Amino acid sequence: MATLTDVARVAGVSKNTVSRYLNERGYMSKETKAAIQKAIDLLHYQPNQIARSLSMKKTNFIGLVIPDVIQPFFATMASHIEDELDRRGYKLILCNTMHSSSKERKYLDMLSANKVDGIIVGSHSVDIDYSGIDAPIVALDRWLADDIPVVYADHIQGGHIAARAFLEHGCRRVAQFVAYSKVSSPSAQRHKVFAEEMRDNGVECFTYELRLNQFEFTSYLQTADIFLRQYPDVDGVFASDLVALALQREALSRGRRVPDDLFLFGYDGSFVYKIAYPPLPTVIQPYDEMASAIVELLEERVAGHIPQAKSHVFPVVSSTEVDAKQGKSTSPSTANFGLLATPHS
Repeated sequence: MATLTDVARVAGVSKNTVSRYLNERGYMSKETKAAIQKAIDLLHYQPNQIARSLSMKKTNFIGLVIPDVIQPFFATMASHIEDELDRRGYKLILCNTMHSSSKERKYLDMLSANKVDGIIVGSHSVDIDYSGIDAPIVALDRWLADDIPVVYADHIQGGHIAARAFLEHGCRRVAQFVAYSKVSSPSAQRHKVFAEEMRDNGVECFTYELRLNQFEFTSYLQTADIFLRQYPDVDGVFASDLVALALQREALSRGRRVPDDLFLFGYDGSFVYKIAYPPLPTVIQPYDEMASAIVELLEERVAGHIPQAKSHVFPVVSSTEVDAKQGKSTSPSTANFGLLATPHS
């Protein structure tokens, strides 16, 4: 692998001159620039970007700390954030905490030690204090500290959208699946609003909590199997898209008609909800807008500007409204709704 010394030797200049050329510092003749670039091309030299950026006190690296990239919401957000960062000249370091406070601490230490320009946090172990971390931080759907801005979807609006759907369907006993209940997140608002609206309209509503060690779709299928055995009289479930699809598959395998016998409504609106046909009705979060806001806020903090607003909330929309505007049929049919499944014997 070619080195800076090799480039200097072939170009007939000093290492310091090559370094100034790479960092665009000081005056240099066109002839010298051309000679250095020719040597770089000839030797296929790749500059050490980390060393260069550290000398300039800017790394152009951003850390993204999330619970698990296998979860559709975080996978979709990570994709949009990476794309937005790339447009602005940054590189992403992805950190999966797997809901482990020790892993979260290790990642934070690693990111701080490597002097990343900033950190985006979508994970939050309850015993970690973010207020003392010496790095610009923006939160994704998590409350971290009083001085850290947070970007999230309008979960209150999302809870109302889901509640209206269950009331219109005529459900009488519903459950909502909840995760991260011990994490300080704005997402709790949707569950609170949904439960209140159900009860205000005389609909029985209870909460079913997911274990945090459940990441794979197979684990959701196991949970769906247990749930449907325990609560055969439930006629509606509000859950994240992936959990709702697992419930749909298990319900269909038992010969239950979806949505006639069991009405399912999701939340997230990533690519996952379109797997079923017709698509699972769900609340769609504005991934593009949230990713853009997160990166813009982080750039402001990197530049030393403190955003005036702590909360940056973005409206959500029902997938049925989106499909209706696009002229797609969303009327559920018990004959073809959902994933293919074989009834239990």
